[in-house]
Amino acid sequence: MSRARRAYERALDGPSRLRPGPRQQPGPAPHGNDAPARRYAYERLVTVDLRHTYFNGSDDRCPALRCQPTPDTRVRMRDWGLLFLDEGTDFSVLFDSNRLDAFLSAVERRSQQGQWTWLSFVLVPDTPYFVNFTDLPSDFQPNLYNLYFNNLGAHFVGSPPSPTDQPLHCEGTVAPPILLNPGEHVTADSRQRVVGTQVQVVLVSDAVDRVVVLDVSGEQVLCKPCSIPRSLLAQRTPYLITCAQVAQARAKGPGEEQRVGTALYLDLVAVPEGLYTLRQLAADGQVLDQEVVLYTQAYPAPLGFIDLVLAKPSPQDTGLYPLCDVPPQGEGARVVPLELQLRFERRSTRWCYFVVPPKGVTYEQLRLVDTDTSQPVTFSGPVPVPVPGAGVTQCFIADQDLPLQELSSFVFELKGLRTQGLFENTLMSRVPVATPALVLPRSGPAPGRPRSTRPTRRSRDSRAAPEATRDYSDIFLNL
Repeated sequence: MSRARRAYERALDGPSRLRPGPRQQPGPAPHGNDAPARRYAYERLVTVDLRHTYFNGSDDRCPALRCQPTPDTRVRMRDWGLLFLDEGTDFSVLFDSNRLDAFLSAVERRSQQGQWTWLSFVLVPDTPYFVNFTDLPSDFQPNLYNLYFNNLGAHFVGSPPSPTDQPLHCEGTVAPPILLNPGEHVTADSRQRVVGTQVQVVLVSDAVDRVVVLDVSGEQVLCKPCSIPRSLLAQRTPYLITCAQVAQARAKGPGEEQRVGTALYLDLVAVPEGLYTLRQLAADGQVLDQEVVLYTQAYPAPLGFIDLVLAKPSPQDTGLYPLCDVPPQGEGARVVPLELQLRFERRSTRWCYFVVPPKGVTYEQLRLVDTDTSQPVTFSGPVPVPVPGAGVTQCFIADQDLPLQELSSFVFELKGLRTQGLFENTLMSRVPVATPALVLPRSGPAPGRPRSTRPTRRSRDSRAAPEATRDYSDIFLNL
């Protein structure tokens, strides 16, 4: 016994019988809608490839960072028909070829008005040990500082940024890797101070008339007065008074004014996340002080921030951009896909091996040797070093800094003779290697090398440079 298929079953090509049987062809649409389905054809606009030499087992492709667009960027991408694609070790911005004309027209209008067009992204580490195995200062704290990058300084590998790079990219005559980071890899020079929605600005003097906030394009997005006419204070709440209102009040005639104090508080909740310049200006517009800060999300705590400018701001600017010939510099905007690389370098540490013998057992002629005879790693020691909870251990220290790697290429052997009991030659055929979970910055001499305490007649020089700090990796070998 058969029954009529309901409308939603016909539309979804759902089952019309409970018993298994051959799949039936879908019937006609209930309303006879013959309009063609919308087709999407997305192509890449810009791609950022994340590279890290720590991941030597993955062709240096870095899976330890996750990229996310900022809320303001999500809105812009939705309005312009752009898509964000995260592929694990790189991310891309895609454009819909069916809406390309509308997207390019929007960029051209902004460019003719002197406005930049850019997209912002945050980089969130996928592991708590990212800083440990990256060549960054050991005291790098992402809650205080973030790495900041933009393509205004993007450059071809092996050459500095140049204003002629963009024409070469648009012509397609040069295709070497393009680096987003300054130099050959990321360094601590790319970090910027992170601020929240409320920012305290300490005024340098009473001559500061106002504090302005400029975005990455140099456009003023916020202005707060530091001296307010009393006539205006009687009408409005102080934190709601703008620089324009102060200027209007002053235009009516001179009057008594009141200072806000030695510090000013800015509220950035109304501006998008990004890089901003806080500039303290005098009444005549003279710059008395300025500071660059990065306003970004608090959770999940990011490690880096990326601004991708889509079109070259002016012919004198450096950098590389995915849009070419944007008016007024060109006759009509066109897309030339841009592929960028963000390169991180692995950290190298001084490895310290602590040999912990069993209780009551001693060893003679201990040696830590490298099985690679072409360029062997040498160690100093052993030196007796007391370790809390382990007693007296024998410490070996590498004579050079060794890199941390996802798949370590080092194979060390521990050899020695047991004083009592059976004869042993190779105590451990493959000793463990250093782990990113334990990176210890130390100042002064290495473990097992006592400081010099011998008295001397020379007076101590208070201007002497502080002791150098080195990163160590401790490995304990329990025999």
